[in-house]
Order: sequence, then structure tokens, then C-alpha cells
Amino acid sequence: MRGTGGALLYATLKSHGVTCLFGMEDPIHVFHAVDRSFTRIVTVRDEKHAAIMAHGYAQVTGRPGVCAATFGPGATNLVTGLLEAQRSSVPVIALVQDHALRLKNKHASSALDHAAALGPYVKEVIRIDMPEQAGDAVRKAFRIATTGRPGPVVLLCPGDVMAAEAEAETWADPAYTHFPANRVRASRESIAAAAQLLAAAQRPLLIAGGGSIISGAEEEIRILAELFDMPIATTMTGRGAIPDSHPLAAGPLGSTTGGRYGRGRISNTLFAEADVVFVLGSRTGQICYSDWSLPKPGTKLIHLDIDPVEIGRNFATDVAMVGDVRDTLRDLLAHCAEHGLARTDAASRECLYALTCDWREEFSPVAESDQIPIRPERLLAEISARTDEKTLIVTDASYVTGWAMSHIDVPKAGRFILSPRGTGGIGWSLPAAIGAKMADPSLNVVCITGDGAFGYVFNELETAARYGVEVLVVVFNNGTLGFQRHWEQKVMGRYLECDFLDIDFADLGRVLKCDGERITDPAGIASGLARGQAAKRPYVLDVVIAPDATAPIVGFESILAADAVH
Repeated sequence: MRGTGGALLYATLKSHGVTCLFGMEDPIHVFHAVDRSFTRIVTVRDEKHAAIMAHGYAQVTGRPGVCAATFGPGATNLVTGLLEAQRSSVPVIALVQDHALRLKNKHASSALDHAAALGPYVKEVIRIDMPEQAGDAVRKAFRIATTGRPGPVVLLCPGDVMAAEAEAETWADPAYTHFPANRVRASRESIAAAAQLLAAAQRPLLIAGGGSIISGAEEEIRILAELFDMPIATTMTGRGAIPDSHPLAAGPLGSTTGGRYGRGRISNTLFAEADVVFVLGSRTGQICYSDWSLPKPGTKLIHLDIDPVEIGRNFATDVAMVGDVRDTLRDLLAHCAEHGLARTDAASRECLYALTCDWREEFSPVAESDQIPIRPERLLAEISARTDEKTLIVTDASYVTGWAMSHIDVPKAGRFILSPRGTGGIGWSLPAAIGAKMADPSLNVVCITGDGAFGYVFNELETAARYGVEVLVVVFNNGTLGFQRHWEQKVMGRYLECDFLDIDFADLGRVLKCDGERITDPAGIASGLARGQAAKRPYVLDVVIAPDATAPIVGFESILAADAVH
């Protein structure tokens, strides 16, 4: 193909199946080459949100999401979104307009060393120095983004290079249009060792991390757990590895879900009592591993991960398995079948059932509460009751993460909840929900956010309205920065400037060309959710919740008197 560098770049993107391009319209020679019958241009209000939209798009499609930004501050606005993609192992390709080569080192307007500025937050920065390199550069970006541990890549696109004409091939290698690409398998020796440990275990526990979902290993996880009567706990990003209706589902573990009313108390108890733990696709981070107090000393640990750097990072590992979760588990299951390895233990299921019943008994009163202001647990229970196999929950960070992960039942195996657990930064859920809905309009996308987090991103409601993105936004409006307020109360005995004015975000939504309503009585939640999900445009449900209600974080139950949150 002959064309400008920008046209060659876009044609290669198109061959990779890119159907959405999120950002501002730079590099202009790329945007003006777009076949708009195939690729949708989505102009955003902030480049950071473009990167987050591309993240949501990637998680839904299984293909790298693509975002774009101009040079200088436009490029640095991408950093928060790219960092989350890096930490969450999500392939995002960022096209960054770079200064013309002739302007280098001359203090041009908004000049920046983009490679130095963006390099720490991505797998690689690739600069296109000649227009004939455009196709090769895009193919390289897709290879890097989708192989090994997936992650973001930056393509620097100098303006003069994008404007110049050349001849280049614009084909795509099908192996790298989706992720994970080039699946590797753990060694036969590690598979045999893991099988023996599981067969001999008295109280085994399987922990499914986010890598399990990326790998698409849900069926293999279920079969393995049933083979060894092994409960399945998940990290927060692993939520969806098993439906909550399965008798071996133990729910999310860690300090964010293990406090008062938290479902995490179930899996944390099993984790503390386990003699063998099999960790799948997890970075073993601080929150899910309870400040690294679990597993307890003496517990045998098997760790399977695509990234060898993560194995042994925080815990001594008895069996290290480097490989893709799905394909390695297939080999493990074949080994167990060949050698007749299995384990039956009705007691483990009975213990899990008893723990689950105890949790539900404690949780039910707040989940059914008629309190005004509304209990967040009641709101989550109402949302959970309306989820089905076409629902995608997109949560923000902070309190709503713990609430959603603990209190919304997973109805099916597979990707069900998106959350910014790579960095835990607030102001993520709305753009991610927009990207996810644009990736698959058939999904029933519910965005769950706190009022503090929503303050970062509500400008993108106009974007959602402009493009007709039918997403339901539920704002947990407690009029305060809840986590910060309660953390200060816990540590300092008082809090300072955490409270906000009373803002009706449904009114704000209407100003930004969306629909919406405010809910102050729990009796109105169900009908409000129904109207929001039936709306043919973005819908903001502003729900006024109790400002003293805490997420199920371990230790936060001691912040207030026991009866102050009822």
C-alpha cells in the first residue's frame, strides 16, 4: 500500500481489527485516514480517560485497545491510564503525536522527551522515524502488548513522518490480534510436583487471580477444584473464575472484603487453615493477601504465573510453575487422569457451606435494611438481584470496590467485574464502562462509583451522551470521601476536610444530556434500577447512602461504635 505514514499506520490497525479509537484527534494524519465505517472515532474530554476506555475495550474484546494523544501535556495525561493497564496486565496501545524530527532539541511548543516520560509505565516505547516503518511498528506493538504478561505499548508518531508518503505492507499477524498470545506451559516436573501436593493435601485451597480471567481458564479451574474437592477463593481481579452458586466457591479473599459484613471472611478463614494453597495468575499483592499475613508459615505453596518475576516475590514457593494458566491446567488435569490422582473430602464442602451460611445470616439484615440514609449493602443487594449473564459490573476504586466484590453475586464464570485493582486509583469506572459498552453493545453495563471518584470523571457523561452509550451509572453518594474520612477517624480520632456539598448527580447528568434520578428511600431502588436499565441513553442513578457506613475492610469495624452504622 502507498500512503502517508498516518494512513499506513491506520491501515495496519484496521487489519488488526481495531473498531474504536479513543482520544483527541492527534496524530491527525492517522485520524483523517480512518475508515469510519469500520473504526469509530471516540473524542474524549481527557486523554487519561481515553487510555481507560481503551482498557475497558480490551478487557471485553480480548484485543488490544487503542488510544491517542497529542504531545506534551496531552501525552502525560495518559500516564494514569497506562499505569493501570501495566499493573493490571491489559494490552493498550497509545498513539502519541510527537514533534517533527526537525524540531527536536529546539524548545518547541510543549516539547517533551516522550520516551523518558512514558517509558516507566509501559512495556515499550516505539518511535516511527520513517513512514515506511509504520506497519512494522504497529505489528511490533501488538506482539509486545499481547505476549508474556500483557501490557501497554506507546507508538510515537512524529508529525512530519506521519505526513510523508511511502510504500509499506499493512497486514496483521493473526497470532497477535488477541491476548494472551503465544501461551507457554509450565514444565512437566512442576506439573508432577503440583499434582502430588494436591493429592496429598488435607485442606487444599485454590486461589484464582486476575491471570486466570485473562487466560480464560474458568472451566479448567472448575474441573480441577472438583477433582480435588478444593474450595476456590479469588483475588478481586479473579472474581468470576467461578460462579458464586457453585458449592466450591469461597468468594473474594483479603483485607478489603474480610471485615464486618464481608464475604471475604469465608475465604480468609479457609486460607488461614489451608495446608496446601495453589495460586493461579496472581501478583500476591498486599490487600488480597491480608498484608502478607496469609498464607501462614508451614503452608505449602504452589504458584503458577505467566511472569516468572512474580513467583517467589512475597512468599517461599514449594512448586514454581511458569506458564499460561489455562493451558498449564490442561496439562495438569491430563497428568492427574493418567496417574489416577484425585481427592474426595465431603468435609471441605461442609465447612465451606457452614461458613457461607454464617456470613449470609450476618449480612442479610443490612442487605434488607430500610434505613434512611440508605445502607450501601441494601443498594448492592438490589443491584445483585438484577444481574444476569449479560451483565458487566464496572466499579471504581476505594469503598465501592470492597462493597461490589463482596456483595454482588457472580452469576456465571468469566469476566464479570472490571475494577482498577492494578493501582487502586479512583476516577476510573465511568470511562472504563464507556469503553466496555462500546466494545460490546449487547452487554448490560452497570458503572458503580462513589461520589468522590465520580468527581474526577463526570465530564465523560457528555461523551457517553454524544455517542449514545447506554450505560447505567450508580453513584454511591455519601457526600464525603468515605475511605479517607474513616481512615482519619481510625488513625487520628477525627477527620478534617473530607465532606462535600450535597450534589444531585442525576441533575448533573441531565445537564450533560443524560437521563437520571435521585433515590433517597430504599423502597425506590428496584424501580430506579429498572428504569435505568431500560433507558436508551446514559442514565445516572444518584443514591444517597449513609456517610457512616464503612466498606468491609478488616479493622474498620472498630472506627465507630457497633450500633452507629445500623
